[in-house]
Amino acid sequence: MRKFWIVFACLLLSAVLLGGTAIAIAAGENPIVGPGEVVNDDFITTDTTVLNEGTVLGDFIAFAQTLTNKGQVEGDLIAGGLQVNIEGVIGGSLRVGGTDVRANCTIERNAMIYASIVNIGADTVVKRNAYYWGEAVNSAGRVMGNTTIRARSVTLSGVYDGDVNINTMTEDGKLDILPGTVIKGKLTYEGVKAYAVPSDVQVGSFSYVSIEPVDTTAAQSSLSLWSLIRKIFTLLAYYLIALLIYKIFPRFFVRSGDFIEAKPFSSAGIGIATLGSLVAGSLALILLMILALFILKGSVVLFSTLAILFVTMVTVLFADIPVSMWIGNIITNRKASVPARLAAGLAAVSAIKIILEILKGLQGVSTIARIILFIVNISIWLLGTGALMKSVYEISRSANKQAEAEEVEANTYESAEI
Repeated sequence: MRKFWIVFACLLLSAVLLGGTAIAIAAGENPIVGPGEVVNDDFITTDTTVLNEGTVLGDFIAFAQTLTNKGQVEGDLIAGGLQVNIEGVIGGSLRVGGTDVRANCTIERNAMIYASIVNIGADTVVKRNAYYWGEAVNSAGRVMGNTTIRARSVTLSGVYDGDVNINTMTEDGKLDILPGTVIKGKLTYEGVKAYAVPSDVQVGSFSYVSIEPVDTTAAQSSLSLWSLIRKIFTLLAYYLIALLIYKIFPRFFVRSGDFIEAKPFSSAGIGIATLGSLVAGSLALILLMILALFILKGSVVLFSTLAILFVTMVTVLFADIPVSMWIGNIITNRKASVPARLAAGLAAVSAIKIILEILKGLQGVSTIARIILFIVNISIWLLGTGALMKSVYEISRSANKQAEAEEVEANTYESAEI
């Protein structure tokens, strides 16, 4: 038994090392764009530290411990990190998740930030809508569209051309609007304690909505703000890894989503067959381990274990990708790029799961929500697994045909020389 755990630990370590190597190869980018440097396409990278001081003509997608943007991004900036600092000009939307996020930049479209601490500088300009979620949010600058803030502590200053909606959620929630703040639209404050707008603050109209404080001792099935932030942060990381895989295997990536769209029942059937194979394989593996003590060599057990672990890991980790591609194709009508379609699909799938998680904590609909969530999860796994297995089979068959064609061509060439 001790040898088994040693082998298992070695396999796990190998999987981690290979996974890290794959990510590093997939990134294939220098994580630093220097001053004056221009990236003519999307810039997708992951590293401990990521820095952009130049110009990215496409989307800037990154995952790092420390991420800094001081240059110009013509597309969207999608990032996750512990420390995130955004300056410069963002030509698309800003979508960031992290622990400490600071922004002092111009954003041509929307700003969506999820972090424990959110600091929006006085020079920030958001030309459409702004969405800030966090433990503490300090919002300054200007927002030309509507603004939505969800946090325990909110400090507001600057100019807001549209409506502003603030929710402090907890009993100790705090709202502080600094002197000189201008809200041209309607300010709606949702909180436990009543709030009066200071006389030195300009507001188009004001509405206070009394709410019950968030119960911090609620059942584990309920979805808290911070678990939601962790889910979004995890989604950003998963999205980045998916894009890195797409960079290595573009045909495989897109083909799996197309297969679900063309033959959803076949995809589900292959997924069911794979599930049955995994269960049967696990039982057979137990039997092999018993036989290995008396008859078989340990290499047989090792090979079987590797095969089952590989299939299980791939299907569990990546089943969401084909389904997300399929849903993204439907949402965008295939008019967007592959990364955009994937983002739309992942966002839709995650939104459905989050809504169902919230409904699980509500009386009256809890049982129904649990059943629906189970059906959604198993459907995603079956469809995604079926598409993955079918794509692997098709690619393997194509590779074999190519090898056979090359062998025939080589034999023909040798015959001609003779």
